[in-house]
Amino acid sequence: MKMRNFIIGAMLTVVAAPAMAQSANALQEQVAAIIKSGAPDANKQVAAIAKQNKKDVEALVSIGKAYLAVKDYANAKLYAQQAADLVSNKKAQPTAVPFVLLGNIAVSEDDGGAAAQQFQQAIYFDPKNPDGYRRYAQIMSKTDPAGAVQTLEDLRAQRPDYPVDLIAADIYSRAGKMSKAIEYYDKVQISQMKDYEISDYATNLFLSKDYDKSLKVATEGHNLFPRNASFNRLMMFNYADKKEFEKALDAADKLFNASDSLKTSVYDYTYYSKALKSAGKYQEAIAAYQSLQGQKDCDATTSMEADKSISDCYKALSDYAKAGEYLDKYLKAQPQKSFSIDELLAQLYVDQLADDNSAADVKKTAYDKADALYATLAEKYPDNAAYIANKRATLPFSLAMSQIEQLKIAGPHYINFTEILSAKSDRSAGENKMLVNAYNAVIAYYVHGVNDMAKAKETAQKVIAIDPENANAKALLGQ
Repeated sequence: MKMRNFIIGAMLTVVAAPAMAQSANALQEQVAAIIKSGAPDANKQVAAIAKQNKKDVEALVSIGKAYLAVKDYANAKLYAQQAADLVSNKKAQPTAVPFVLLGNIAVSEDDGGAAAQQFQQAIYFDPKNPDGYRRYAQIMSKTDPAGAVQTLEDLRAQRPDYPVDLIAADIYSRAGKMSKAIEYYDKVQISQMKDYEISDYATNLFLSKDYDKSLKVATEGHNLFPRNASFNRLMMFNYADKKEFEKALDAADKLFNASDSLKTSVYDYTYYSKALKSAGKYQEAIAAYQSLQGQKDCDATTSMEADKSISDCYKALSDYAKAGEYLDKYLKAQPQKSFSIDELLAQLYVDQLADDNSAADVKKTAYDKADALYATLAEKYPDNAAYIANKRATLPFSLAMSQIEQLKIAGPHYINFTEILSAKSDRSAGENKMLVNAYNAVIAYYVHGVNDMAKAKETAQKVIAIDPENANAKALLGQ
């Protein structure tokens, strides 16, 4: 819901009521000016105007609206009620207007029950005026969205021309019922929607993970309103989640450089930096992640994850000093430790060891650090001993030395791995395959590394026990 509200932004989501007559507007402006003047007799001046218009429902409503605008609910209610009494006592033509105002005042006072009653009165006195239905439905939407929409269906019977489907979509959207909101939006042509309605439609589709359709709607919105930040944002979000990162970056350019009244958020930079990183534009991605961290709504967890992503970008650039700096910030911010978290630093050295851009002496230092860290992890996390032994066995093969020398270092770790895994009684087929491969590595170690044929054949027998047709083991045993 938080993301939905951000995407839509400050766009209005209430269908505007028909404009009042010019005289009513002028009267409201006149009263508003008197109220704002701060004159000691301001209320008396307004009362005199009301007295002159005591039989004019629209005039009294205009006065009430002026007071409502400054949150003077007592006076707003006074004049709204005078107008309502004229209608109730049949001293004026039936109209919904004063009851809608009384309902709006009750909403402002946080009295949903009173507001609902007034909007029902509005429907009763003027069944063809949509305002009573619309406002009643909006009041009921939180507690009974289906009932609220049924009220709108009653309006449809009275006013087939009124955009009931759009209001119903808004009600369901506000209630978090995205599928129902989409169902009603689907009934309306995009060309008949306001910009905020198109945005809400595309947002519900996006949050429902229908990225193709959301993108289509957002693109149509963009074509109608090219500088609308909401559509540029949604296009970027959808392209990024569809993994079309170059198109996401094109939409990001529109968002940041061709949008009116843009207010950026952590969400914008989360998707922008993700698209840059995935497109291999690591330096730009680093800057975007840092902009993300500078957003007011960036919480500690998001900032921490950005440090990890920045580390990954520097690693992709073979800048392991910077990668380590940001990884250290990420690790220090972790609320809880685990093997997968503690392994990250070791993995950084593993990546440096495997990097073709690393010089031989750098690789040797990276190997020493990685191997030492894995040795520590083996003591700290005994349940991961097999994984660690296998990992340590693979590290030497990235060192700049002969295969025999590599094998001499790796062999003891392979032996350790086979001892741990062979002790497991409920091995899976995949684990048996891993064990056979490790035994073959041990055989190579005994044959080429330390020239111990007896041990090599003993290991070959273990292979045959698991895989009787293993060609390597059979050849060694002369079978």
